[in-house]
Amino acid sequence: MAKPLESVKVIEIAQEIQGPFAGLFLADLGADVVKVENKETGDLSRWMLPKLIGGDNVRNAEVPHYFIAMNRGKRSITVDLKKADGVEVVKRMAKSYDLLLTNYRPGVLDRLGLGYETLRAINPLIIFAQGSSWGPQGPWVGRPSRDTLAQAASGIMAKTGLESDPPLACGFLAADHMGALSLAGGIIAALFARERTGKGSRVDASIYGTAIAVQAMEINYTSIAGRESPRAGRGHQFLHGVWGAFATKDGWVCLAGVDDKRWPAFCRILGIQHLEKDPEYGDNVRRNFHGDKIQAVLDSIFPNKTTREWLAELNQADILATEVVDYTRLLESEQARANGYLRELDHPVAGKVLVAGSPVQINEEIEKEARPAPEHGQHTEEVLLEIGYSWEDIASLRESGAV
Repeated sequence: MAKPLESVKVIEIAQEIQGPFAGLFLADLGADVVKVENKETGDLSRWMLPKLIGGDNVRNAEVPHYFIAMNRGKRSITVDLKKADGVEVVKRMAKSYDLLLTNYRPGVLDRLGLGYETLRAINPLIIFAQGSSWGPQGPWVGRPSRDTLAQAASGIMAKTGLESDPPLACGFLAADHMGALSLAGGIIAALFARERTGKGSRVDASIYGTAIAVQAMEINYTSIAGRESPRAGRGHQFLHGVWGAFATKDGWVCLAGVDDKRWPAFCRILGIQHLEKDPEYGDNVRRNFHGDKIQAVLDSIFPNKTTREWLAELNQADILATEVVDYTRLLESEQARANGYLRELDHPVAGKVLVAGSPVQINEEIEKEARPAPEHGQHTEEVLLEIGYSWEDIASLRESGAV
């Protein structure tokens, strides 16, 4: 069955995460995403290799895990956008492509002669999708940023961890990835609007704005209640007690609250029936929102059994609980494989490896295999031929250094 974005053609002029991850989301839905890379280095993510993190002796030390993560299933061409002939290549692509996707700083493509107004004059239907750091307006428009700065400026770092910790970023690059999904959502909305109006549009989604949006409940509390919330600690800013991770005999169990319906069974499983009706523990609000006492009780009980033993009983009673796993354990997850959240990639150097897949399924179609990431400039000639260049033209472009 055809994928929903199968006829959509994307020019991606983007680096690292926000732009490329948005492009990946579109590619997984069927879009033909052509990544325009500079000739010298390509996307910077090509240069973060396993050996930089784990040392020279790590397995597959020079296989670019970062680039694969953001760019599987795309095509790659090399273009020198500082040369007029290189800019002309992108303009010719824009005549027949549906959208241009970028996370370069606002104004960079304008200075290169590839801004929205220029492209709209070439193709009135084109969508110009700008992934930005701080948004399209305001005094911070021109400031550089990265994921961690967006986390810092949006309050995420201030709320992560225990009260005694310094401000902490998330354990992954949350703002960049969330900002990418916001950008992809805006692109899909713009494509839908174009079907209705017959007009292209400009889309902007920032990592800063997204980091604020996903904290709406927490930020609104401070605004409405006039009080700063505590740090998340082991649970959440508002939720302390039967929330978060608890050490077992051989690992960790994570709880996500125990309501009144499940509380009697929970007490039975943990062997704390004597606390079931004690207002210090049995009150739903107290044990879920202000549960320092029940947390201490659980800390003393969970180490008595293994994680598997606890989960067998907790899951049987429909209590919200799961194992805390690292990535090695995650890669063994039958649940993730069954839904295509982990897919098998056949890499020419690494062989068959598992990589992160897409969280979205359409009509229950689940992909179990991942398409490869492109080599640097692998599809340059192919794309140039598609947009009308002859072999003689391509030779001329190569001689001039434009591609």
